[in-house]
Amino acid sequence: MINFIKGMSYLSLGMVHLPTKGLKRFVILPIIFNLFVFIGLFYLIYHYLFPLSNYYINQLPSWLSFLSGVFVFFFIVSCFLFFLATFTVLFNLVAAPFNGLLAERAQYLLRNQMIPELTFAEITVRTIKRQMQFIRYFFPRFLGMCVLFFIPFIHPFFPFLWFAFNSWILSMQYQDYAMDNNLVDFKTMRQLMKQNKDESLGFGLFINFISFIPILNIISMPAGVIGGVLMFCDRHSQRLPPILIRKQ
Repeated sequence: MINFIKGMSYLSLGMVHLPTKGLKRFVILPIIFNLFVFIGLFYLIYHYLFPLSNYYINQLPSWLSFLSGVFVFFFIVSCFLFFLATFTVLFNLVAAPFNGLLAERAQYLLRNQMIPELTFAEITVRTIKRQMQFIRYFFPRFLGMCVLFFIPFIHPFFPFLWFAFNSWILSMQYQDYAMDNNLVDFKTMRQLMKQNKDESLGFGLFINFISFIPILNIISMPAGVIGGVLMFCDRHSQRLPPILIRKQ
């Protein structure tokens, strides 16, 4: 439980450090990307999910009409989490080079550590390759969760299952920026998360939770990136590569 709460605290630390001098210009682009994510989500909910939920409510037999409110709640929450996971993965793919730069700068300013210098083009290519590895991990599990959605007796539990799944995926994405920068390969990154699963789940769950809170959800991306850097440096500083240069 202590590690779970500690994991949550890293997102709070990420928020605290958003105004840090030298980080602001790296924070703006992730905020813009996240703003587009939530504009898209609320557009889909308003124009598609409400009409769709009303359609399914009308299919309910009259003797189940008293469950219509419960059905709408679970349907909207499930779809919101579904689209949140999908949009976040896609936008993180686009924003990955910028988040990588933010992670690099945060590690330098907040922990006095520098990673090997690369050009923006090199960072972009390396980061996209890493995101492709993530997608190969994510996609089959995403499809498995989609299959569960169509199993009737799982419906009451599905929002909670999806919330937990999405929390783990978000934790992986935001921890991976620092790990990739410090030359930790994807397989090792997954093993490290499993070894510290309570802390990792707490971190991802808090990111997922604030995604539902207006204003805070817009800053969740840069705060998550910075929090992931702080978590990596505090937990795995012994894994920093030999070629890493420390600021004197």
